[in-house]
Amino acid sequence: MERDSFLYKARRQCQVIAHKIMPDEVMCKFYSRILLKKKVDLKNPQTFNEKIQWLKIHDYPTNQLVIDGADKYKVRKYVEDKGLGKILVPLIGDWEKPEDIDWDKLPNKFVLKCNHGCAYNILCNDKKTFDRDDAIRKLHKWMKEDFGAFNIETHYSHIIPHITCEEFLGECIIDYKFFCFNGEPKYIYVSSDLVHDRQAQIGFFYLDGTKMPLIRDDYAPMDIEELPSFFEEMKKAAEILCKDFPFVRVDFFLANGTFYFAELTFTPSAAMMSLNPASYDAEWGKLLNIDELMNQYESR
Repeated sequence: MERDSFLYKARRQCQVIAHKIMPDEVMCKFYSRILLKKKVDLKNPQTFNEKIQWLKIHDYPTNQLVIDGADKYKVRKYVEDKGLGKILVPLIGDWEKPEDIDWDKLPNKFVLKCNHGCAYNILCNDKKTFDRDDAIRKLHKWMKEDFGAFNIETHYSHIIPHITCEEFLGECIIDYKFFCFNGEPKYIYVSSDLVHDRQAQIGFFYLDGTKMPLIRDDYAPMDIEELPSFFEEMKKAAEILCKDFPFVRVDFFLANGTFYFAELTFTPSAAMMSLNPASYDAEWGKLLNIDELMNQYESR
């Protein structure tokens, strides 16, 4: 659905209103019933989606490490502190509001991002044809949004909106995303975003590059002929970055014959990820141990 369409905007507005008047747990159950076509148990979570939903309701909103990790500006310091600054996309500038941007000093190609949500990106591959006014309008709109209210991902709600400008590294980006459970990468999915008339693609793989019998019905399937030569280095970076979290998806993308850090994702698909076959929801749930966090919450 196009982000500027009437239906998209109306749905977003309804989500924000519902978030203000209904408890988070109620809304999580409601959204899951619609998207996953089943009830979720948030008192005794067992599946992957249930456990991530429990975390996003009870732990993430007050977990500063998660909040900073989800912040696409502050996470850069986290990556640097882990000794991985070399895999960060070079930063051109950062600002608190669109009016602070000195457009004339930006290079011919660049990428603008807001730090407090997902898909807040503006690509410029030629300043001569770049619509600056439209970019400013989008930035103003995005910075007013509470991204955390849309799908009950309220750790995003605690992020102070900020604008960053990074080097432009290409349009057709291949992502390698490591699903990490209790400090250990277990699976990857490789994805390619929608480009022109081609549908966005996803393929799930084991760490040796073998394809998993798992698909997302909302994406076209994707295959890879072989893992990139720097895969082990990328996996090691994922191992370092995931150690502090019960679950995190560590995302990288490939460009210029190497890999770069993209982001840390704590709630893939807002913890309403439809997996086919559905048995993987239960299988992944067994890999994620949140017993200690649940006990700490119950003892408060």
